[in-house]
Amino acid sequence: MMASIHTLQEISRMKRDDGIERLRSCFHWTEFDGDDKRQYLHQEFVYENVMLAITRGLSWSTVAQVANITKVLLPKLKDLKPSDVIRLIKDHLSQIEPGLSTAHHTVLLDFIVKTYVPHQRLYQAFLNGETGLKHISCELEIESPPHPQPLCEGTDAVEWERQRTLKDLCLAQSRKEEEIKELKEKAEAQMMGTLQASLNSLPFEGRMSKQEVEELLQSFLQSQGEIIMESLMKEACLIENLLQMKLRHFENHPVFPEKHNMATPTKSKKKGI
Repeated sequence: MMASIHTLQEISRMKRDDGIERLRSCFHWTEFDGDDKRQYLHQEFVYENVMLAITRGLSWSTVAQVANITKVLLPKLKDLKPSDVIRLIKDHLSQIEPGLSTAHHTVLLDFIVKTYVPHQRLYQAFLNGETGLKHISCELEIESPPHPQPLCEGTDAVEWERQRTLKDLCLAQSRKEEEIKELKEKAEAQMMGTLQASLNSLPFEGRMSKQEVEELLQSFLQSQGEIIMESLMKEACLIENLLQMKLRHFENHPVFPEKHNMATPTKSKKKGI
């Protein structure tokens, strides 16, 4: 039993579900007897290819051959590799008489391949009747969001922003203070290092001249002064950064916000008559 041109013309004017139902009467669907789901998917496959042939402007006789070929083709794809699937599709398309143009052959081949190959595992399950596949499911506990507090217990948006900024300021202040502490400890360690180096340079035996003692003291005091000066400059820079942060905070969140000037209405004087 083959699809007639008149029936295919009717199908082309129908909606999709009605068209598939009408296509069912065109063939004996014996390939999947007793399995309505697989029969429907088989009919759906044939319908999609028929509609593509119609929309691409193929002759009605060619459309009828596409219907016959794709109906026979799908069951043959069972257990085939993708390369064998493509070869079999090409062989069946070459049987259409008169031969398809290169453009139409390419379009039909591309459509059938792209319809089947990306979903090959699904189609193989369909063709082999593997409908009882096992599924692994996992139950996830859904946690609902916390119930919001009453508005009367909330914090004003402006006040919340001020508290958040103040918290950030306190954190930044703590970091700067820690940097200053580390800076002082480092300077102290450097001073002790220079002192130890000076002591190590003293001779173990004999006496030093007055000039040698003065030069040693001058070198020691100079190195100590340089360490102290460098430490003080870095500390001053850190303190300045800290003060600037505090100033920006109080500029944006003053302790005593400015009150809006309320213009007092002036009373109009009555003019004498």
